[in-house]
Amino acid sequence: MNQTIFFSLLILCGGFTVSGQTTATTASDFLSDYNGTVTPVVDEEKVPFGSKSLQQSIVFYSTFDEFETACSNLDSLTFEDFEGGPDADFQRCGTAISFEGGECFPADEIQEGVVYTNSGADVGATMIFVNRGSFFNIPDPGVSSNNFFSSTHVQFTREKPVTSVAFDLYSPIGSGIINLRIFGVTSGLLDTASFNASNVAQFVGFNSEEEIERIELQNPDNVLIETVAQFYFGSCDIALSSDEAFLSNVNYFPNPAKNEITINAEAVVENIEVYALNGQQLTAYSTNSPTPSFDISTLAPGIYFAKFYSKDQVGTFKFVKE
Repeated sequence: MNQTIFFSLLILCGGFTVSGQTTATTASDFLSDYNGTVTPVVDEEKVPFGSKSLQQSIVFYSTFDEFETACSNLDSLTFEDFEGGPDADFQRCGTAISFEGGECFPADEIQEGVVYTNSGADVGATMIFVNRGSFFNIPDPGVSSNNFFSSTHVQFTREKPVTSVAFDLYSPIGSGIINLRIFGVTSGLLDTASFNASNVAQFVGFNSEEEIERIELQNPDNVLIETVAQFYFGSCDIALSSDEAFLSNVNYFPNPAKNEITINAEAVVENIEVYALNGQQLTAYSTNSPTPSFDISTLAPGIYFAKFYSKDQVGTFKFVKE
């Protein structure tokens, strides 16, 4: 007979205690004690949602639909569904999960270009495969650090640049805060965010101006596991709306440019907006001229979008800042 287990999570003696049960330091040790259905108890005061920007280089999306709308080439991103793993409810998987195969997945089952690991891998901390259904009550399989005190890491191996990431986040054995840290190849820590995670999917999606080296996920109290599922990664072409008929009658020059770009249109251009490749708006100008110029001298060298408006028409073009 299935038994529903309601539990609270407490740090105790370097491990964690579940309603007076035995102390465990890993998810697999904790879960091996139970045969029932785990139903997390949500404490609303302890699971706020929010994000904070450090360098304003990350654009977050609150739903997959928003991410899909912004990412005009979603089909070109790599998608990992974590199918083809063990039939068990959960299983320890060694210190890393990758296309090379291992204890949980055969070789080439996991998509190339990423390694799922954890902060304690160098001292033997393992990963865990979390299956759909069973007593986890999650709809899709995923992977996580097995150790409560190790953060879950997703390391991109840079076969192709990664600037866009989207996935479902779960905390299958209890509800609480999961912190996300995003690291760039050049700048180190780019941004952080906090999510209310449980055994119900929490969507996480973002685009970065800088190439992403890795992401880290961690429960600040070290009493939960951070499970990722339905994982997308790659580089989105950000979709900015544009009236192609209007744009065909517009010229812009020079391109590439160092200091400013001039737009030559048949109609009055009322406003111009400049965006980074991740879709983040950087500057905006009110122009009200058919031949406006806009300043780009303060932009770092790279590729950008300019979006301009004329009455009910919109035009968008890419330009290069030298």
